[in-house]
Amino acid sequence: MWRENGKPDSITFDNRPEAEMWKRLLDANGNSLGAATKVYEDSQHDGPTVAEAMTAHVDQLVGTTPYTLKRYRDSIRLHFNGPLGQMKVKAVTYDSVIAWIKWMQGRGLGPKTIADKHGLLSATFETQVRYGVIDRNPCKGVRLPKKVRVGDDGDDIDMDDYRAIRDRIDPHFKPFLEFLVGTGCRFSEATALVARDFKLDNEPPLVFITKAHKLGGEGEARYVGEPKSQKSRRRVSLAPSTVYAVKPLVEAALKDKGPVFRMKDGGEFTAQAFFNRAWKPARDAAGFGKGSHKHITVHSLRHLHAAIMLHSGMDMYQLSARLGHQNIAITVDVYSHLLPDAHWIGANHAAKALEELPPIPELDEGISA
Repeated sequence: MWRENGKPDSITFDNRPEAEMWKRLLDANGNSLGAATKVYEDSQHDGPTVAEAMTAHVDQLVGTTPYTLKRYRDSIRLHFNGPLGQMKVKAVTYDSVIAWIKWMQGRGLGPKTIADKHGLLSATFETQVRYGVIDRNPCKGVRLPKKVRVGDDGDDIDMDDYRAIRDRIDPHFKPFLEFLVGTGCRFSEATALVARDFKLDNEPPLVFITKAHKLGGEGEARYVGEPKSQKSRRRVSLAPSTVYAVKPLVEAALKDKGPVFRMKDGGEFTAQAFFNRAWKPARDAAGFGKGSHKHITVHSLRHLHAAIMLHSGMDMYQLSARLGHQNIAITVDVYSHLLPDAHWIGANHAAKALEELPPIPELDEGISA
């Protein structure tokens, strides 16, 4: 006996093993007989389940960091432990993927998380297509929930917000904040920098981004490895104010061969240590703590840098290269809202260019007539 939608229901079976099997199916599918029946019918297909196929897909990835592999495996365990994960790959349809998205939404997960997990699911199905297990990827054509960038990795902030935090942070960390705002570098890129990465006497002064801190797998220590993507390997020019802020730290690092940015006690400059000892106290003191109208993170400083560059006249292509995005589409998707006048500017450029073109005789004659 079980309850579905608050109403008791029951089925009689001829033997105990079959009854126990259906009990497990009902328990795993929210006491829905329809869902349990679908899983049972799907199980009659041969081949791997979705969860099994995803695990095999992740196990075959090469060039992926141990930490990323761990995250993928955690995703399978946490987000594909429901009906979809139990289904055989051959039984999955477009509607099955839609049902999974709704299941994820029902658990309170946001568009970005769903899109990330859907990407892993789709890649798994592509592998199954290559193996000839299925003919078509059922994820193709599925419309994902609309992404809302603000709040995913920190809201946009302005210079007043930044100064409020900077003025309240421990002075030891002010050069680090100035560097992040002045370059748009990622936290993991900045903490991996050593003195030889800086060319402060160049014209213009430069910092070379060629590496980043990476999190290890289960039980493994953090390490310095490749940056996020090939395009993340780049040279970033430095403003005089940024050079002024970091020069003493670069000179000190040149002498002792250590990292440029360090914790106050000399310990490892990790995201958690910086957040607990420097960022959170200053952010909260500035009025942006829990319950604030703005969700301000360290990554918000990267958004601030992008806003400064765009409003100073830098175009999207140049900004994409400066930020180390894999392609310009990412930059446009994340930062196009910072250019509200772009359509008017484009229209004005088009109007000016068209006015300079000679008139088309046929059109002139038609208009005159």
